[in-house]
Amino acid sequence: MKADGAAGVDLIVRNARIFTVDTERPWATALAVHDGRFSFVGDDEGLSAHRGSATEILDAGGALVVPGLIDSHTHAYEGGRAALAAVRLSADDDLDSLIAAAAAAADAAPPGEWLTGAGWSVGRLLGTVGEPEALRRFDDATGGRPAALRDSSHHAVFANTTAMERAGLGRDTPAPPHGSVLRHGDGALSGLFLETACALIDRAMPPPAPAEREGYARHAVSLYNGFGVTGFVHAATSEATMATFAALDRRGELSAWVATCIATDTLLTPERDGVGEAVIARRAAHRTGHVGVDFAKYFLDGVPGSRTASFIAPYLDGPSEPVPPFFSVEELAGLIAPLDAAGIHVKLHAVGDWAIRTALDAIALVRERNGSDGPAHSIAHASYIAASDIPRLATLDVVADFCPPLWFPNPILQANARLLGEARSQTAWPISDIVRSGALAVAGTDWPIVPSPNPWPGIAALVTRRHPAGTAEAAFRPEQALSVAQALTLCTLNVAKMMGISERTGSIRAGKSGDFAMLDRDLFTIDPTEIAGTRAVRTYFAGRLVHCGQG
Repeated sequence: MKADGAAGVDLIVRNARIFTVDTERPWATALAVHDGRFSFVGDDEGLSAHRGSATEILDAGGALVVPGLIDSHTHAYEGGRAALAAVRLSADDDLDSLIAAAAAAADAAPPGEWLTGAGWSVGRLLGTVGEPEALRRFDDATGGRPAALRDSSHHAVFANTTAMERAGLGRDTPAPPHGSVLRHGDGALSGLFLETACALIDRAMPPPAPAEREGYARHAVSLYNGFGVTGFVHAATSEATMATFAALDRRGELSAWVATCIATDTLLTPERDGVGEAVIARRAAHRTGHVGVDFAKYFLDGVPGSRTASFIAPYLDGPSEPVPPFFSVEELAGLIAPLDAAGIHVKLHAVGDWAIRTALDAIALVRERNGSDGPAHSIAHASYIAASDIPRLATLDVVADFCPPLWFPNPILQANARLLGEARSQTAWPISDIVRSGALAVAGTDWPIVPSPNPWPGIAALVTRRHPAGTAEAAFRPEQALSVAQALTLCTLNVAKMMGISERTGSIRAGKSGDFAMLDRDLFTIDPTEIAGTRAVRTYFAGRLVHCGQG
């Protein structure tokens, strides 16, 4: 029976290799979409009952079709803003390169305009940018304009003197809880701020107008659609950003599912944009058909490069005492429990093994107090989880949220090895062990901490554990590699489960939203090293073509 009489369905895709991520029918050759949903998934022979006079028919020519990918952890709004920012930096930049980029941007900018950007490596330049000469050079390069440059992890900011003056900062400025204000030997501000102290600079920047905010959000979603991505979890969201995505969706302009993890601090989100309990209380005002709001975010530690990640043992080159998590077990349980009772998923940033254990211990207390039927919570990064803690993920219904995609030989892992020691560094990213444990695992980009929202290099590295650019032959812990099917599941259905929308998207199945991508190569038959170069030829969201590239 045709979906709409003689008119038939809206779209048919035939002659395809469709990996559905549906265990009941993992593979198909044809699909049909009507009114934004898959109405048929099966073989070409079954299409005749769905074809009508108004049906668009797409011959895939044997191309691989997969569900629309979903990024489990991104700062997409900030990524869209950074992509349009004045200063573009790289983790490979030294101080000379940073100064040169700032000077070039200053020359091109109107007088007095803030210069912003991101991408320098705190692990590489922490000591260098903290020196008096660095601030003097930064001031000279920016010519009296306020300037603030986030590092690649976004856990540090380097601000010039004009920016600090605009923010009202001086010698007596105290560091906020969980933050650091670095000073020179004479007590003067160095311009370097870590963790929550970054907010001291953020608050001085002029807020963007609503039209600018929507421009950043549109740009981010368009970039994602271009890579075959039709959803993402926004990992630390202000009320202003929630309102922006909701406004786009209400006008039918949002081509992605968005889960907004409401920020509870100002590490990444300015206070003026709306964070914390008050926003959580009024979150329902921003809920739409494609924007989920029952999510919150806490940070338990920082990152190894700035010596703020929390490990049970101390850093090799730091104080003799280990760095504690931002919260004790009891404190964290007290924060999670009311959210858990309200059905709110809590995402916990935890990189070091002590922070991860604290997260698990706190969630265990919450399960004891509230019962075990509350929402799943997630640990973002989980980079250095202790082997003994891996079985607790499934037992406590905790999602392992892997990001950023650096589970291959790279400078950050090398820098961490110098800080932690080779033995500890070899415990990072036990992805396969966690998947085999039965825990729900997901994968994301952490864009713009990683420079691009392109998921394919990260997916390639999940399969090969090698550098996706092919610049190194070595693999990092190759026994932790996943199959192509496992890797795709981590980036589709599993994320939909974490978002609570797996009945609506995440796999290609009749009744679900028509979200899918046609790719330029067959991931299951090519050399895995070629996965990184994958391109989406076409991307559909709710049956609507939202990206069309070259095949």
